[in-house]
Amino acid sequence: MKWIGLTGGIATGKSTVARLIESRGYRVIDADQISHQLTRLGFEGYEKIVSHFGSEVLQANQELDRKKIANIIFSDSSAKNQLEAILHPLIHTEVQLQKEKHKNDGHSHCFYDVPLLFEKNLQNNFDAVVTVWCDAEIQQSRLMSRNQLSENEARRRIENQLPLSHKISQSTYCIDNSGPEESLIQIVSNWLDLV
Repeated sequence: MKWIGLTGGIATGKSTVARLIESRGYRVIDADQISHQLTRLGFEGYEKIVSHFGSEVLQANQELDRKKIANIIFSDSSAKNQLEAILHPLIHTEVQLQKEKHKNDGHSHCFYDVPLLFEKNLQNNFDAVVTVWCDAEIQQSRLMSRNQLSENEARRRIENQLPLSHKISQSTYCIDNSGPEESLIQIVSNWLDLV
């Protein structure tokens, strides 16, 4: 089974590309989805986060206040590292289980949608890496719109990741998502025929 890393910058359209890949019948494992699952009330990730960060990261209904956690980690790199130290081993275990299942089911390709692929130096774990990118102004505008962020908040989140130029230079494939979704559909379709 070919193991392909799928990454990009925040708000470049990586999730849209993942959805298009799935629509063609390929398996995609989503790191953010797994993280979300592991941090639901009663799950191990949830328990460890509350134990480490305290009840101030909880909403009134006892669910994690994800916006508050995001604000903490995007303004404090040590808190970000602590959160990653809690979650990454749990995510890694679940990813390996899912990857093995897809391999045993006879799939020819499996994609791992992982935002921090290069930040965590995971590129050598894959047979190939694809980076989804777009023009910097489009990226910031999409992020502000999607997350209801100010220009400064959006810029801070973008700057918290490696520059797209670095990711592009280290990738096997690159997908430009600066245009409309119709053109992205065609780009992804053409690319999948090559993979």
